[in-house]
Amino acid sequence: MTEHLSDSAVVDVIDGYSVRLERAADIARRHGITRQGVYKILRRNGITTAKGKVAVSCDACGAEIRRTRGRLRKQKRHFCGYDCYYAFLEARQEGSYQASRQGQRLARARVAEVFDLQPGHIVHHEDRNCLNNSLDNLRVFANQGDHIRYHRLGPDYARPIWDGSKA
Repeated sequence: MTEHLSDSAVVDVIDGYSVRLERAADIARRHGITRQGVYKILRRNGITTAKGKVAVSCDACGAEIRRTRGRLRKQKRHFCGYDCYYAFLEARQEGSYQASRQGQRLARARVAEVFDLQPGHIVHHEDRNCLNNSLDNLRVFANQGDHIRYHRLGPDYARPIWDGSKA
């Protein structure tokens, strides 16, 4: 069944499994082969398919940590513990709390000029600088849940209802 795949398709299977961390079932569906066919291609090319953890580095301190492939797919950032997670959050915060609240108010006013902003909508600063209120830096989410999903999982899991970079 896997003999009909071109060399570029075999490269895509290997890249999808080992680099993009896609599920074997998704790769199989894309190439019209079985999941077992995907595993055969990987084994033939020296890629281990044993269930286990993959080594990645902590986003805060750079230490090597091991995570399952599923967890790597679901989470955008990886930390070795709570200390590194909170250190990462503190390092990314710019300005004081008051400055960020004022920036959020100004951002809502700026977006309201060009978009019908409702009370439950959340205005997001793409560069995370609450003082940069240019329209191309602002996005609007329908609710806080979508906003959190966008931060934690990325744009594939939550799309803004208004995107200032496309307006």
